Amino acid sequence: MLEIKQKNLDRREWYDDAQRDFKCMYRKDDFFEGGVGLITFTGLTEPEMVDSPYGKLCIGDNGYQWLEIAPKGRNYVITTMFKEDEIFQHYVDVTLRNEISENGDAVFYDMFLDVVVTKDGKALILDENELEEAYAKKVIGDAEYELAKRTAREVIDLFNSEKEELEKKIIGYRKMLNGNQ
Repeated sequence: MLEIKQKNLDRREWYDDAQRDFKCMYRKDDFFEGGVGLITFTGLTEPEMVDSPYGKLCIGDNGYQWLEIAPKGRNYVITTMFKEDEIFQHYVDVTLRNEISENGDAVFYDMFLDVVVTKDGKALILDENELEEAYAKKVIGDAEYELAKRTAREVIDLFNSEKEELEKKIIGYRKMLNGNQ
């Protein structure tokens, strides 16, 4: 069924506590304000493989980490995927809204459209067909449709203009949540 899905920063809708550890914090600094979460995969029985623009890609396995940021007042959630200390992908969910608790945990409402930034820095919009179908079937209206399209462009602009600074912040947040500030 095509619907706006509620998702959680800890991805409990996909993984249970036996498969991953989760830590979060609320962060406010000169670059960002909102929820920051770190998933560390610890009990996956097999690697998590997805189709990517470049073929099959392992996005999760034991030892991998996902650092997620849910900005306050913005319409996206960025998931930065790490294998050891190397970023191999940023996956961005375009959201209707983000609800962030005082401890940094967050719930967000996925608006179908996604942006992926590959290891080589190329930003691609994904799932436009899902957005178009949701619009055609009146799951979303004009305002939500325009919000999703505008937000995807903003995310691409963010990565084109501030990727280096964004990645420095993400790496710093990851160190904080790993306990080695």
